[in-house]
Amino acid sequence: MRKVAQLLISILLLQTISGLAQEKSFIIPDSLRALSYEALSTKFYKVLRTNDEHASLYAKAYLQKGKDEKKPIETAIGYSFIGYTFNEKTHLKEQLIFLDSAINVCKGLNHQRYPLFFYIAKGASYEDNGNFKKALDNFLYAVELAKNVKNRHLEVVSNHNIALVKRKLGKYKEAKSILQKCLDYEEARLLDKDQDPSPYLLTLSELVNIYRLNSQIDSAYALNNKGLKMSKGTLSESLFELNEGILQYYRREYRKAIDKIETSIPNKEKLSYFYEDYNLINALLYLGKSHEEISDKEKATYYFKKIDSIAETINYIVPETKSAYLGLINHYKSLGNKNQQLFYINRLLYSDSILNNNYRYLSDKLNKDYDTPELLRAKEALIADLEEKHNSSSLSVIVLSIILGIGGIFLVVFYRKQKRYQQRFEELINAQDKEVESEKTLVPKETSKAIGISEDIVNSILKSLDEFEHTQGYIEANITTSSLASQFKTNSKYLSKVINTYKQKSFIHYTNDLRIEFIIDKLKNENKYRLYTIKALASEAGFNTTEAFSKSFYKKTGIYPSYFIKQLEKKEESQK
Repeated sequence: MRKVAQLLISILLLQTISGLAQEKSFIIPDSLRALSYEALSTKFYKVLRTNDEHASLYAKAYLQKGKDEKKPIETAIGYSFIGYTFNEKTHLKEQLIFLDSAINVCKGLNHQRYPLFFYIAKGASYEDNGNFKKALDNFLYAVELAKNVKNRHLEVVSNHNIALVKRKLGKYKEAKSILQKCLDYEEARLLDKDQDPSPYLLTLSELVNIYRLNSQIDSAYALNNKGLKMSKGTLSESLFELNEGILQYYRREYRKAIDKIETSIPNKEKLSYFYEDYNLINALLYLGKSHEEISDKEKATYYFKKIDSIAETINYIVPETKSAYLGLINHYKSLGNKNQQLFYINRLLYSDSILNNNYRYLSDKLNKDYDTPELLRAKEALIADLEEKHNSSSLSVIVLSIILGIGGIFLVVFYRKQKRYQQRFEELINAQDKEVESEKTLVPKETSKAIGISEDIVNSILKSLDEFEHTQGYIEANITTSSLASQFKTNSKYLSKVINTYKQKSFIHYTNDLRIEFIIDKLKNENKYRLYTIKALASEAGFNTTEAFSKSFYKKTGIYPSYFIKQLEKKEESQK
């Protein structure tokens, strides 16, 4: 049940878009005209990885047959087949064009499988390109769509993929919770003896990784041993062998780890359904770390550089990438090679900025040896040393200094911002209840006479507002002064004046603050809310858009909701 596109296809580059565009006027050959959709599909998947020309032919025939017979689902599948003939790593844009065409054809049909399946395929393609944000967007949409059409299986598939994205962003605890639910579902399906065990085994393999990343090594070992027994003779067996090799590293059995991991890597091509770049990065990282532990620095450096090559070639960067850069930095530091040391410090900074900016993954420190301020000091010292030794290359040094200076400014700003966010978070946790109480009881000295409304009406409106707050009426979307005034049996002018005077806020500010206080309370006291998307939280609080919710949250607290949730999780984890 790994990424759906990987479970179904192994994509190869076939033709240019101009060639494929000819599908509009494609004439089905006589030899294929009598074939059923099922027969064409079988032939397509059979040759997709081995015969480019035939795969393209079957895809076009399938599409044209769907068009001729005016069958939207079959037409959509035909578009997706053509999309699958493109390699998403080199021709993502072209593949997405055809997947979007597939989605557009069957939109609004309320079909239980389509276009739901195509959104999952899009997410998988984005994920393969390291664009985890867009991958997550598609998987989240697929979950909602699956719920609407009551497709439990594809809902679990989508959740599985969301867990993998969260893992790649370093959100291991969240990923564990989701994957465990997916495993329970797949385990129940195994009661049907005709079910393929592959989805269960793939989920189990991912859960082993998550237990390891959560420092639950013994539990990871137990799960992996179960997987090794169940996967004997299957394609997924090598994934459990890879897991075993990595776990042997944690048991300090470095030579065993090297032997076990090395035997798992050659199977990558055969396991292209399951063995993604993340698995390869893990294998290379722990080969490097194991060689490092047995003092084979040359081999360790070789494997760390292969990870850098993956990051540079396809921009596929995950938290594990940073560990490889740290190994390279330390290696060249021990050799006194300051140019290479500086080069990989910059690669480390770049990878961290990608993680922080593109994936909204905020790490407390770059790594155990180079946190942000230490890294800046190290860079300054290296630049100074290089300037002394390479006066003849002053222009290169100036250019390098400018580049590093810009990076340094970015890091200083980032570091200060994180410090400010952390301070606001602590203030919010410690003072939230007191602040809410003080805001609700704050009454200015102005009299009802001063605002031109009778005391009885003012008291009636204030009483209604108290009831409004108590019953959490503010979480209803689209509340206006008119609708609330009607509910209070008064007019909007009086209501606005009372809120402005006695709450010292505009109506919008007043309701938005109540909504934010509501969500903060839920996030602090009910863990399930921390698993919600920002969009879902916005809806729970009564906001119509995530943008309005995030802006109001920041205006009220000085931090964004995603940061607040992450810090709550860290705080709870540290107290265990």
